Amino acid sequence: MNAPENITDQDSARLTRREFLVKTGWSAAGLTVLASCSGVLPALPERANPELEDAAAWVQMLPGGQVRFYCPRMEMGQGPSLGLVQVVAEELNIPAAMIERAVPATGQVVPFKMTVGSESIEVFFDPVSYAAASLRESLRLRAAQKFKLAATDILDRQGGFTLADGRTAAYTDLLGETEILEAGDDTLAAPPGRYALTRRGRYNSIGKAFTDGDIEGIVTGKTRFSRDAALPDMAHGGVLMPPDPGARLKSVDPSRAEKMPGVIAAVVDLSESFAGIVAEAAHQVGPALDAIKARWELGDSASTLSPADEIRAQWEAPRREFEHELLSEGDIGKPAAKDGQRITSRYQSTLLAHAAMEPRAGLAWVQKDKVQVWCGTQAPFFIRNRIAQILGRGRDQVILHPMRMGGGFGGRVPCQPAEHAAILSARSGRPVKVQWSREDEFRQNYFQPPYFHEIEAEVTPEGKISHWRHDFMSAPIIFTSAAIPENLWWVFDMLADFGTSRGALPPYAFENALIRYSDIRIPVPTGAWRGLGAAPNAFAIESMVDELAVKAGIDPLQLRLKNLRPGIERLGPVLKQAAKMAGWGRPTAPGTGLGLAGAVYRGKTHVAAVAEVRIGPDQELSVEKVWCAQDCGLVLNPDQVEQQIIGNVIWGCGMALGEEMNFKGTRPETDNFDGYQLLRQAEAPDVEVALIQPPGAPPVGAGEPAIAPVAAAITNAVHAAGGGRRRRLPIGAGPPEQG
Repeated sequence: MNAPENITDQDSARLTRREFLVKTGWSAAGLTVLASCSGVLPALPERANPELEDAAAWVQMLPGGQVRFYCPRMEMGQGPSLGLVQVVAEELNIPAAMIERAVPATGQVVPFKMTVGSESIEVFFDPVSYAAASLRESLRLRAAQKFKLAATDILDRQGGFTLADGRTAAYTDLLGETEILEAGDDTLAAPPGRYALTRRGRYNSIGKAFTDGDIEGIVTGKTRFSRDAALPDMAHGGVLMPPDPGARLKSVDPSRAEKMPGVIAAVVDLSESFAGIVAEAAHQVGPALDAIKARWELGDSASTLSPADEIRAQWEAPRREFEHELLSEGDIGKPAAKDGQRITSRYQSTLLAHAAMEPRAGLAWVQKDKVQVWCGTQAPFFIRNRIAQILGRGRDQVILHPMRMGGGFGGRVPCQPAEHAAILSARSGRPVKVQWSREDEFRQNYFQPPYFHEIEAEVTPEGKISHWRHDFMSAPIIFTSAAIPENLWWVFDMLADFGTSRGALPPYAFENALIRYSDIRIPVPTGAWRGLGAAPNAFAIESMVDELAVKAGIDPLQLRLKNLRPGIERLGPVLKQAAKMAGWGRPTAPGTGLGLAGAVYRGKTHVAAVAEVRIGPDQELSVEKVWCAQDCGLVLNPDQVEQQIIGNVIWGCGMALGEEMNFKGTRPETDNFDGYQLLRQAEAPDVEVALIQPPGAPPVGAGEPAIAPVAAAITNAVHAAGGGRRRRLPIGAGPPEQG
């Protein structure tokens, strides 16, 4: 791999702490507190939505007429670049196959938001369509000037224009022989009209099936991932990993390791709890690390309790107090009505791992005038900034080259191997690659936190949910200790973590309601896992709605439809469609049941699932089929969205049936696929998908919303099949409960 030129970074000059946090989208409360903090502000992930002008360099016309699209989205299997390529094709009136997708290095474009939250299409649709339309209109302006016609006499045709007199002009006719034209290079009199907004019902590219051109390379092994990155004279490195989160190196003796074959250097910095090896070959790194004599000191957070037990201890306290109030309406203290049905239930979900197929890796080359890094990350500017800070370099001296990831699911924001490689390269003077093992990936990443819920709810004989008190506890997801230094935890602990509470506001209306929660920092790193809090919160909510329906003798579908909250009406057609596909209300065989659940992801994407579950003679559970309907507005690539929904359904099945991280105290015991019960192929259900696109609805998130209702649909189906009420996930972790 040849190192590209160091292109001048277009990031803004040094910012104040407050300006930086505003720019990256952090909350006002955090700004106020952080403004008074002393010391260097840590690197934080980019959270600001792009401006239209940011996209100017993303879309370029090359001399041969090919279009290059610098896609500001990181690929890890979810495919947002496919839909955005179709937007570019729509605006430029060219086939999508004519567009070269390129992943920009951090020095080639202005900083952009990290790839998270199913936001890629929703947030980047506007700037990408604006940039492509601007490029088209710049070319139209050139044609008008070249042929001395009004711009209104230059009509669209594929790959160029038709003139009013019948002549044609290809885009290539309007470029110099070596010219590369970017959006905005020619001044436009007015903002361009965007076909992505105005061609509803008559699109050329949007809404059509467009296959990922990378599929063949991925299947055949030609596609390059971070572990494939290589440079001439490259060395290999590794770092001692802490046995427990928060453990620090007390003493290190690398003398034996330094004498081993192939070892170039042992790098030790006790102040940073860092000890690493640089060696000529990858196979020499592990034995050298094993030869280092090291003593670890457990941190203050070390505990004999498991992470779940840390929260459970506060959950079971006689006088629980909750840090945050999400909703308070009516009189929650109103006693139960004589003719109502009021019940109280507790629900629980466990810690989960991301379990991506590809363990992460990083390659760094630290030189006198520049630093270059190759790695896979959801947040390339965040990693660039961290490495600049670690090395004491300016951000414009560090260029990060993002690479495709073999799975992310919220767990690939940090890339510790890239940071370690930069440190080892700086000390050894060689390009260094650090490759994590599967065990590293399980033990050293952050986890989806456990959730504990208690819901007290009441339904009237008429089928109205009149009372809803929902208390829950979990740990921070957005303000994670994986990204925020320990000395600043106290700042962010003052804020309500909106990742923890994602999906906790039900899509139903209540006369009296109170929703409260606490996000308690526990002694293992927690963070984003597919959908953040959406799936565990929907599990509790949709399980309780099902319990209310059964208690009152009301059809679960009708109970949901009758109680939809104003503004959530789009969930109704989605619930009905999923029920229709499944034949809701049909007789089922003994030991078989149907379960329904719905959710609204981030207040925008409406999704519903029906699961069919069979209970065998030995009480074994199998999910036979899942029907899923989703309304994510305008769908750019229906095949890709359907694949994402199927993937989420499979994830939801794994969450419901078997996935669980096990700990001994704070030390992860699960460290490979043999101990982590991902859904196996033989266990996977058939999945049927329906996409609902209301007229005029803009595109919103499609990458992870469908995971939210799946677990509840399964446990509700288990109850319908006679398998008892399952209130703890995964289902195999405990027996059914009464009720």
